[in-house]
Amino acid sequence: MSFFSNKDLNRLNVHYGMREMGWQMCSMFTLAYLYKQGLSLPMTFVVYAAALFTRTLTRPLAMYFCLRKGTHATMILGTVFFALRYPAMLPVDGLNWRLLPFVFLSGVADVLYWVSYHNYFASVGDNDSRGSSVGIRDAIATVVAVLGPLCGGALLAVDKFYAFAFPFVLTMLSVIPLMKTPALPLPTKPTAHEKKLNDPFGFIVFIGDGLFYQAGAIWPLIVFMIVDKQYGNFGLILALAAVFRSVGSVLFGRLIDKGKGWQVACVGYGLHIVVLTVRGFFAFTVPAVIACDFFAAIAYCFSTTGLMTAVYNATKQAKHPLYFTYYTELGWDIGSISAMLICGGITAVGIDLRWGLTLSIAGAIVSLAALKGYYGRNKKKIFETLTAA
Repeated sequence: MSFFSNKDLNRLNVHYGMREMGWQMCSMFTLAYLYKQGLSLPMTFVVYAAALFTRTLTRPLAMYFCLRKGTHATMILGTVFFALRYPAMLPVDGLNWRLLPFVFLSGVADVLYWVSYHNYFASVGDNDSRGSSVGIRDAIATVVAVLGPLCGGALLAVDKFYAFAFPFVLTMLSVIPLMKTPALPLPTKPTAHEKKLNDPFGFIVFIGDGLFYQAGAIWPLIVFMIVDKQYGNFGLILALAAVFRSVGSVLFGRLIDKGKGWQVACVGYGLHIVVLTVRGFFAFTVPAVIACDFFAAIAYCFSTTGLMTAVYNATKQAKHPLYFTYYTELGWDIGSISAMLICGGITAVGIDLRWGLTLSIAGAIVSLAALKGYYGRNKKKIFETLTAA
């Protein structure tokens, strides 16, 4: 496979796998952890929305550092902030000032890391093998995601210090592979003309993805309640779901490279909608949870690879790739913050949390519509190029 010959991409994937291991040990438990630490259900969502809103407020920092120091240096800085968010969770104990470091560091870490990472990944990869590259990256992340929830759940059940110390150390160590990847030329400041020509595809598709992902994140919290608030059982169920994703990510990435991007995305998001519906109205026992997570894992193989292949290719084709990523990530903020605030609102008035999953369905539909337009346009361009030749 030609994408394995790209040493820079390989090192970037090693970094991503290590950082993702730390993330999987902790992130899936975040809402459940905040809830168990004494926050009411509505306030759990409001606090997480505040962390996401900090992304939006601090977003100019990402552009500033990328323009002044480059995307590579900003990605390293973002990784360090990513690590710091874990110990910031240790002091959390109810609704008080101890939440502020977690909220601030989470927002800054997300904005510095993801703007630079997505832009860097798009730059070092090739469009003709993008689907396979994304599939390999997601397969690596999935393998560590099998271990992450198991380790995180077990450590939380023993002592929360270890549960947050391990992700901190792993994330800091993930900087080492980044030191061996090259710095890219400093991007230029986007002009008014380049901003005007920016393709809104990324912004729209990420509004949908923000809704889809963040509203979908309430499912682990629902599972946490089903398993009687036991972190160990919770981690085992999340790990079982991750097992089924790794092989599929590679397989469907290769299909996208063969021109099947829209079909892959359509199957993935269609299956997600079915699974979300079943989760919302029929999954009340552990066997039902496992069955839903099995099919959700299959759906992610299709949807994530189809989505990110399109986004990375659109980034590389953009008039100003950094601004495209910057603007795209803003769309994710809008979708995810909306999801958390609406979930907080419906639980505050006594509506069952499961209805929040309908927001995830809405996000899937928005993303699918945007991807249909993107893959349709690019298929037409390829056809016109071939006929002209």
